[in-house]
Amino acid sequence: MTPGSMSAACAALLRRDLTLAWRRRGDIAMPVLYALIVATLFPFALGPEPTLLARIAGGVVFVTVLLAVLLSLDHLFRADIEDGSMEQLMLAPQPLALLVGMKILAHWITSSLPLIVVAPLLAGMLKLPTAATPVLVIALVLATPLLSLLGAVLVALTAGSRRSGMLLALMLLPLCVPVVIFAAGAVAAAQEGLPWIAPIAWLGAGLVMALVLAPLACAAALRIAMDT
Repeated sequence: MTPGSMSAACAALLRRDLTLAWRRRGDIAMPVLYALIVATLFPFALGPEPTLLARIAGGVVFVTVLLAVLLSLDHLFRADIEDGSMEQLMLAPQPLALLVGMKILAHWITSSLPLIVVAPLLAGMLKLPTAATPVLVIALVLATPLLSLLGAVLVALTAGSRRSGMLLALMLLPLCVPVVIFAAGAVAAAQEGLPWIAPIAWLGAGLVMALVLAPLACAAALRIAMDT
């Protein structure tokens, strides 16, 4: 890897963000603890009936993951804007969209990947059938980066607002409704023995579009926010 090349810059930025996240390990554990607490409380609130819990398990897991990811999105670019790192990224010879993509990848690794790891445990607590668990994991692998990419665009748009957290929640939740519907629909279809490839394919198509367009939109929004 040649020093100063595009690949070296991306690797260095990814390593930097992962190192900073590891130094704040409590922030990484917070979404996981939140998801565990919510999944634990549902059986107490609705009762221990396995049929009822299994019917709502997919939707509960996806909504819990969505809210857990939302907890960490507000801090995606804030530290870089406050310490001046964002200006340095804008002045770098590499495309800003690619560097922003690396930051989104680091955020997904530190916030969503631990949730995917504990998702089978959450599903087991909610009595999800074992046959549907692989579909749940596949749907999360596609849905969580899509949520991170959509959220990153909105974070960049609200970067200059003092109440960005409230604005982010109001703007992101409507966009996440189709993601949750397709993901939970795939799990529900797998539970009933029906074909579940179609909703997974829609999630994959949305993810591909977001991978192409979201970093470009983030870069443009950040330039506007930093110029104001």
